[in-house]
Amino acid sequence: MFAVETVGLTKDYRLGFWRGRPKRALDGLDLRVEGSEIFGLLGPNGAGKSTTLKILLRLIFPTSGTARILGRDAGDVSLRARVGYVPENPYFYDHLTAEEFLNYAGQLFGLAASERRRRVDELIERVGLSDSRRVPLGKFSKGMTQRLGIAQALINDPEVLFLDEPMSGLDPLGRREVRDLILRLKAEGKTVFFSTHILSDAEMLCDRVAILNQGRLEGCGELRQILGLQVQTVEIVLEDPAPELVGELAPLSRSRVRTGRRVRFAIPAECDVNRILDGALHQGARIVSVNPVRVSLEDYFVDRVRGGNKDTSNRKSETGNSAAETTPSSVILSPSLVILSGAKNLALFPSRLRDSAGRLAAIALHTFKESVRDNVLYSLVVFALLLIGASILLGYISVGIERMILVNLSLSAISAIGLVMAIFLGTGLVSKEIEKRSINNILSKPVRRAEFIVGKYCGLLLTLAVNTGIMTLAFYVALLYQKRSLDAGDWNALRAVYFILLELALVTGVALLFSSISTPALSALYALALYVIGNFSSDLRELGHAARSVAVERTTGLLYYVLPNFSDFNAISLAAHGEDIPRYLVVSNTLYALLYATVLVSGTILIFEGREFR
Repeated sequence: MFAVETVGLTKDYRLGFWRGRPKRALDGLDLRVEGSEIFGLLGPNGAGKSTTLKILLRLIFPTSGTARILGRDAGDVSLRARVGYVPENPYFYDHLTAEEFLNYAGQLFGLAASERRRRVDELIERVGLSDSRRVPLGKFSKGMTQRLGIAQALINDPEVLFLDEPMSGLDPLGRREVRDLILRLKAEGKTVFFSTHILSDAEMLCDRVAILNQGRLEGCGELRQILGLQVQTVEIVLEDPAPELVGELAPLSRSRVRTGRRVRFAIPAECDVNRILDGALHQGARIVSVNPVRVSLEDYFVDRVRGGNKDTSNRKSETGNSAAETTPSSVILSPSLVILSGAKNLALFPSRLRDSAGRLAAIALHTFKESVRDNVLYSLVVFALLLIGASILLGYISVGIERMILVNLSLSAISAIGLVMAIFLGTGLVSKEIEKRSINNILSKPVRRAEFIVGKYCGLLLTLAVNTGIMTLAFYVALLYQKRSLDAGDWNALRAVYFILLELALVTGVALLFSSISTPALSALYALALYVIGNFSSDLRELGHAARSVAVERTTGLLYYVLPNFSDFNAISLAAHGEDIPRYLVVSNTLYALLYATVLVSGTILIFEGREFR
């Protein structure tokens, strides 16, 4: 079993306005990586190195071919519990500390709290960040961030570690620290698969290397063979050579250096060196030294990239076995094996459900904390309190209708501020993960895309619920201050607040759906437009009836049933006038919100499942 194996791996990107013109990023890549080795994937920028890594982690999808890690299909999400990944130029949330971020990574892997604490302490010490464990990551240097990236990739004690350009942008000290870490990982028996264009690092670290150029494998082999067996030139040092001899050797030599009585010649390996040495002796020169100069990794790399080996059959032979030899043969499963497999999956279901719930909770709590630390929550709560204060003042001015104005303005403020939060947080947080590419780090762990979306959605709902709860508490404090006591009619306003929360849950779902297919600005605009239309959907339907046109009536009828009907959630006027909000309306609105939110989140998941993250 290979640690990493690709067979005929191909990736085409669609370019142009209509995405009709394909560009091949990978062309039939065959690789075999043994366990417990350091394997380097080399190539110039745009060669397909990052594409290969992202296909292995299923951040992007192959056009054709197969990829396997530890003998299992690379698309198996549970496999990532045995894998670690450090992205190129990683972003790890500026507001978190190193300790908090590693704890979050451990939660995504489903580690128990005691195990997380032990691993966090151990890894922070191992990567040399003990003095910075409580420093916000926004203050980390490039080298510190890279070391933290390796720490989070090791939190689950993986068998295979993928590193994308781990030395990029580091100073000499930072590169040495990362190199030492990689060598220690190999000594522990881990497989390290890394991409780089820094040849000196590959030469110092790798057991084997593969060279990619324009998506094609141009060479692959053990580094000691590449550097040890291929003689490039023979360096001959002669003492007191005759001028005639120097003249004869000058056209053959790649370089000639005279130092006192000695002259050093660099003779190509393909020349007859023995004949040259015999001639030098016959002409009275003394041979000081003869040294074969073996090929460097840089020479090998340049030769392959410039077309030193273009034969497809040679490329395949260098990878080890041919694709046909390594492709697993099909196996016919007996009914008993199928039953046993099903029973095993059924037995594992509670454990998997528990792990999934843990990941959902971790993502939701992280989303909530991110909203709070962005000061969105605090600023909006202060704004709400100012509005409620203004409503108290208006209540004193409007004698006799103080309660009605206070309830109306306060609930309207709660609704308006919640709407702003739902739209801008719903469209912004997921888009930020994609823009900063922190989502690559999350999805490289055993986190399903559906879990990511549902976790984000729950975190946003938690933020909105806490915000609404704080504003509702402030509203009742203001109402108590005004009336000195609360009656049963005042508590009826809680149902109106509950309707506001249901409405915000739908708006958040709409914002998430649009953010999965558009930019944050356009997503916010679309969500706001849909909210406005949804508040007038009943009026649109009546307009369709009045238009006396079959086409208009059908269109408005379709919009009425397809678009969310936000007008049914508006009970502010009922609460302001002290009227009772019927229980059947609470039940029907709850069921409607649950059904529609499920449709919105499911649509977002469906879109997200097919999205690629480059």
